[in-house]
Amino acid sequence: MKKLAILITFCVTAFNLQSQQQLSIEDAVATGLEKNLSIRISRKNAEVGANNYDRSIGGLLPIVSISASKNFTKSNVEQQFVGDSEPRTIDGAKSNTLDFSPRLNWTVFNGLGMFATRDRLKEQQLLGEDELRVTIENNIALISNAYYRVVLENERLRVFQDALQLSEDRMELAKTRYEVGKSSKLDYLQAQVDYNTDKSNLIAQQELIYNVKVDLNRLLGSELETEYSIAPDFAMDTTLVLAPLLASSYLNNPGIIRAQRAKNISFIQQKEIRAERYPTISLNMGYNYNDRNSDAGFLINNTSRGLNYGVSASVNVFNGFDRKRREQNNRIQMESNELTILDLKQQLEADIRKTYVNYQNGIVLKNLEELNFAVTQENYDIALERYKLGNGNAIELREAQVNLVQAEIRKLTSRYAVKVAEIELNRLAGYNLQ
Repeated sequence: MKKLAILITFCVTAFNLQSQQQLSIEDAVATGLEKNLSIRISRKNAEVGANNYDRSIGGLLPIVSISASKNFTKSNVEQQFVGDSEPRTIDGAKSNTLDFSPRLNWTVFNGLGMFATRDRLKEQQLLGEDELRVTIENNIALISNAYYRVVLENERLRVFQDALQLSEDRMELAKTRYEVGKSSKLDYLQAQVDYNTDKSNLIAQQELIYNVKVDLNRLLGSELETEYSIAPDFAMDTTLVLAPLLASSYLNNPGIIRAQRAKNISFIQQKEIRAERYPTISLNMGYNYNDRNSDAGFLINNTSRGLNYGVSASVNVFNGFDRKRREQNNRIQMESNELTILDLKQQLEADIRKTYVNYQNGIVLKNLEELNFAVTQENYDIALERYKLGNGNAIELREAQVNLVQAEIRKLTSRYAVKVAEIELNRLAGYNLQ
C-alpha cells in the first residue's frame, strides 16, 4: 500500500510538472526585467531625469508673461478748479481703470550659467540611467540566484524522495526477515523509525521549496502562488579568467560608472557657481494698455497704449561670501568623488579576487564531491547486498544510506556554490548588461 501511495504521488507530481509552465533562466530574467517592481520604480526615476533635461531647453528661451487688472473705486470728492469761487462736491463719484500688460524678458547672458545648467541636467539624466543599470544588474543577479536556489532545493527534494523509497524498501525487507525469523523485531522497529525520519525530512524540504519559489516569484514580479517547472540543470561556466574580469569591471561595472558620473556633475556645478561672477544681461519688451474713466476731475476718460523695450544688466557685487563658500564646498566634493572612485575600484577588485578564489575552489570541490558520491553509491550497494544475504546488519545499511544521501546533497550544493560564484563574478564585471 505504501509503495502504491508513493507511486500515485509520483505520477500526480509528474502530471502537474507537465501541466506547469516550463521556466528557463532566460525566461526568468526577461520576466524580471519587465515586471520586477524595483526595476519599474527605477525606470520611473530615470524618466524624471529625462523629462528634466528635455524641458530644460526652456531655460534658454525668453519668458513671456501677461498681467491684467480691472479696478473700481467709489468716493466722495470735493474739488475747486482755478476760477471757481466755491468748491464743488461730488458724492459717490465712480472711477474704473483697466490695465493690460504683456511682457517678454530674455536673459541673453549670465556667464554661460544657463548652458552649464543644461549640461548638468543632461548628466543627471544619465545618472538616472546609471542608477537603472545598477538596479537591473543587481536584480539579474538576484533572480539568477533565486532561480538556481529553486533548482537546488528541487534536486534535494528528489534526493529525499529517493531516500524515503530506500527506507521503505529496507522497512519491507526488515519486516519480511522478522516474520520469517531471520532477524529480531528491533531491526524492523528501527527501520520504521528511520522511515519516519526520512518522511519528516521530505515534508520540511517541501516547505522550503514553497518558500524559495515565493521569493523567486516576488523578484519576477509575478503572482506569489505562480507554479512552474524548472529543468534540473545548473549550466555552470567553469572557464572564467581573472584578468578579463578585472579589466571589464573598471569599464562596465555600473557602480563605477555611476561614481564617475557624479564626479562629472560636481565639475559642471563648479561652472554654474563661477558663472555668478559675471553680469546678467537681459532683453525686455512689453506692451501696455491703460484705460481710466472717472466721474470727477478734468479728464473723464484717459486711455494710453504703447510699446516699451530695453536692456537690463545686473551683477552681484557682494553676497556675504556665499559664492566663495559654495565654490570651496564644490571643490571638496570633487576631491571626495575622486576618492570614492578609487575606493570603489579597490573594493571591486578585492570582491572579484575573493569571489574568484571561491569560484576556483568551488570547481575543485565540485569535482571531488562528484567522485565521492560515486564511491558512496557503490558502498551503499555493497551494504544492501550484505544485508540481504544476512552478512550485514541494519546499522551498517542505515549508515551507508545516510552517507549516500549526504554525499549527493554535498554534490548538489557544490554545484550551486560554483554557480553562485559565477553569477557574482558576472555582476561585478558588468557582464550582465553587455
